[in-house]
Amino acid sequence: MLIKHWRIWRVPLIALMLLTSIYLSGCQSEKLIKETVSLSETPEVPPNTDITNKKEEISTPKPPQAEDDPKTEPSSDPKASPVPDKKSDEKPNLLPPEKSPANTPIHPFYGLDGTPPSAPGLAMRLRDFNAEPEKIVYLTFDDGPYPETTPRILKILQEEEIKATFFVLGRQVERYPELLKDEYTQGQGIGNHSYSHDYSLVYQSPDAFLAEIKQSEETIFKTIGVRPQIIRAPGGTQGHFSVNYYNLIDSEDYLVYDWNVSSGDAAAPTVPADQLVNNIKAQVPGKTRAIILMHDSKSKTTTIDALPRIVHYLKEQGYSFGVITPQVAPILFPGGFNH
Repeated sequence: MLIKHWRIWRVPLIALMLLTSIYLSGCQSEKLIKETVSLSETPEVPPNTDITNKKEEISTPKPPQAEDDPKTEPSSDPKASPVPDKKSDEKPNLLPPEKSPANTPIHPFYGLDGTPPSAPGLAMRLRDFNAEPEKIVYLTFDDGPYPETTPRILKILQEEEIKATFFVLGRQVERYPELLKDEYTQGQGIGNHSYSHDYSLVYQSPDAFLAEIKQSEETIFKTIGVRPQIIRAPGGTQGHFSVNYYNLIDSEDYLVYDWNVSSGDAAAPTVPADQLVNNIKAQVPGKTRAIILMHDSKSKTTTIDALPRIVHYLKEQGYSFGVITPQVAPILFPGGFNH
């Protein structure tokens, strides 16, 4: 009986077994194919490398380098590399020109084109001066500041809407720093007139003169933060300067200014205002450029009285009013170039 039934079901069973075998074989092949594809998509890993770390490195972008990393490339932003501030008290290292030979002719003046004076043994550099109006005047006040006079002069200049130049003494700046600040704030020119104005100290030698200028300069710098390059010798250069003085101050890049018109207010402790005005009127005509000497020391009250009249006269004559800077050609006395 069993044998009979086996014979009946033998063929279907064999067919079922064959189908099952084929199915299982196909699943195994699909699994094998999937694994093969997966392995082929994995990047090649160098030997002795942790594959876990490698995968993280591939999938995660690198963070930017830290700012303090020495390998960081310099930024192209100009703000990242600021230019160092130049110190306001720095002066360029200037080499003076060679001294002129013994047969050099004496020309004791600057040309408006910047040509310096000439004399035997003189070594002064070529300058660059600004062009000027057809008629210009430079009002200058020496020996201050003083509380009795300087504020009154500043008020007149402000009312007349003009500028002047104050050649100040270092010792006076130490006493009245606020007055120097007022001059500077108002836009007036600031020049150096030595520290002490004591001839016995100032004119001992060229080095002594320079030391006085430097001492005064330091006081001015501490007060208003600038170092004037323009100076006026106490009493002027006539009878005080020699070629050696000029050579030394030029090598330090200073310019010294005398005058070609004097109010005469130094002739006595007090000179009548009318006389001061007349002195100006007698000397100005015929000059296209004038540097006028006045003083703002304590006793010069008549200078203040005469100042508005002097200003009005100069305006009537068609003069412009300027401030002395290193771009203004100096006027010099001839005596200092003769020895």
